[in-house]
Amino acid sequence: MYNMIWKIFFSLMLCILPGANATNSEIGAFFNETADLPCGFKNTQNISLEELVIFWQGAKDDVLYELYRGREKQIHVHPNYIDRTKYNQTAWILYLLNVQIADQGEYTCFVQYLGPKGLVIIHQLSFQLSVLAPFSKPEITRLDNKTAQIGDLLNFSCSSKQGYPKPREIYWIVEAENSTRYSGDIHLSQDDTNQLYNVTTALSLPITDSTIWINITCLLQTQGPVELLTSETLNIKRKPYEEPDSNFMIPGLIISVATAVVVLMIILGAPNWKKCPHFCGKREATGVNAEDTDHPKEKDEALEPVNHQMCEKREDR
Repeated sequence: MYNMIWKIFFSLMLCILPGANATNSEIGAFFNETADLPCGFKNTQNISLEELVIFWQGAKDDVLYELYRGREKQIHVHPNYIDRTKYNQTAWILYLLNVQIADQGEYTCFVQYLGPKGLVIIHQLSFQLSVLAPFSKPEITRLDNKTAQIGDLLNFSCSSKQGYPKPREIYWIVEAENSTRYSGDIHLSQDDTNQLYNVTTALSLPITDSTIWINITCLLQTQGPVELLTSETLNIKRKPYEEPDSNFMIPGLIISVATAVVVLMIILGAPNWKKCPHFCGKREATGVNAEDTDHPKEKDEALEPVNHQMCEKREDR
């Protein structure tokens, strides 16, 4: 479908070319395909080909093709065009095969009449050849693996390849709660072999609203008849903010407070443990008077060490 539009476009350009003695008309051709180079000679007087010399010449005076008195003559043809042309005598059109970017420029078709006084130019038609290469469909690439939460900065790139001439513009359409257009900086690189362009641009998108779905599209404005190329829309699902469940917050808060109280009590009680007589020395009997008892054994048992091992450790320290 895309190529068909181009061919219709080029055919219309050929149809509006004047019949003779015209200059600066423009025709176009696809890269790596065939260009129709017109001559526009009507030959209303039915002059025999034996009396004509027909040839196409480039801006640098390079001869593409020569028909000398009805026969092809290659002695004057430039090496760049050898085996790259075919002549249609019925339509007076020269087909240039395998068109390259370097083939762009001005061309002229000459028709000379070979009379008694030598060669005389009786017709010439000049025109500009433009070569076009359609860019590939723009493609969006995600440059990060973030979850698209509020506060995140998402990064994308958009690229289109092997086109000519340079594109006019590249931009983004971001649809969330509203539709927003972001202009992209065009970064071009040119292939040294075929002189075609590759174009890229980047987008950094901050997530600032609560919209769940974000749709991102990249668009490339070219100079061809199909001027606007559109990428596939990239759908980003934003991760919604989840508030903590209150059923889990209250028990957790109680446990945290209780733990803090226990730790605080241990810290505050540590100095008193060192002063407490229950850890060292002898424990005095409570409510028992050894002198009042008639049993010496009970008097001896009234005063006994509580923890000799702990006291020994404290003395060592």
